[in-house]
Amino acid sequence: MYLARKWNEIMGPKDERLEAQENKTVKASAYILLVGSLVSLYYGILLDQVSRTTEHPVLTPLGESVVPVQWPLTFTILAAGFVAIAMQIRAGYFSPYTRIAGVDRIPWGYVSLMALVCGVVLGLLTSVMRVLAEIQIVGVDNVAWLGDFAIGIVFFGMGFVLGFLFTAVAIREAINRRRELECEIEE
Repeated sequence: MYLARKWNEIMGPKDERLEAQENKTVKASAYILLVGSLVSLYYGILLDQVSRTTEHPVLTPLGESVVPVQWPLTFTILAAGFVAIAMQIRAGYFSPYTRIAGVDRIPWGYVSLMALVCGVVLGLLTSVMRVLAEIQIVGVDNVAWLGDFAIGIVFFGMGFVLGFLFTAVAIREAINRRRELECEIEE
């Protein structure tokens, strides 16, 4: 709660028009996520059902899946995210907070902070999930702690760089689109 309150203090109030547009964006991406997740889950259930009734294992002796359920689910999540960002940029904003919504230049401090958050979340998530997976598969005694930590550092770097680039490009495109919309209104 403290961090959320502090964030709202720093970012300032929300623009009601932009908040309404953000609600439309979230609604559209939520529908994509819901439908895609349900289809992926249903596909996984049917894979398991067909595997059991035909007595053919889904996993081959090499451990390869027929069509992994994770791929449709991954594409669903990416599509929902890209649709939300594209709708925001098309509307000419990146954030409903007035401090970011009205900028004329890329706020590099904000971009760096968002990239840092992306990197930290991705690095920690990767390390923790790898450790949990290794504990399940090889046991706690055989976990490669340093290797998992090193992979987390690599993913932190990738998350930071990609977060920095994507955030900066998205904000630049939103600024350009907002300028186009303002020119159309003036004419």
